[in-house]
Amino acid sequence: MSPESRERARQKAVELRQEMDLAELRNAMRLSQEELARALKIGQASVAKMERRTDMYVSTLRRVIKAMGGELDIVARFPDHCISITSFSQVREACREDNVTPEAP
Repeated sequence: MSPESRERARQKAVELRQEMDLAELRNAMRLSQEELARALKIGQASVAKMERRTDMYVSTLRRVIKAMGGELDIVARFPDHCISITSFSQVREACREDNVTPEAP
């Protein structure tokens, strides 16, 4: 391959590592659905269903990412700047105080 082709392939590999669905992310973290289900205190079938969803609450996604050992940050990207959205963590805290666990629709 030419140096240009190698660089394009390297760039594509970097992009692919930065974009994953939940199942790919779980696999990249070397977790089985069963292990993730135990960490979330739900059944394996619920993990499978969650991974197929096209929409879920931010609080649910945050729980899943935390169970995988990560942190979820929501960032709005604009042409000239980025803004971290913090209101979701405030919603999570309010749910905790009310002893409510929001689930995906």
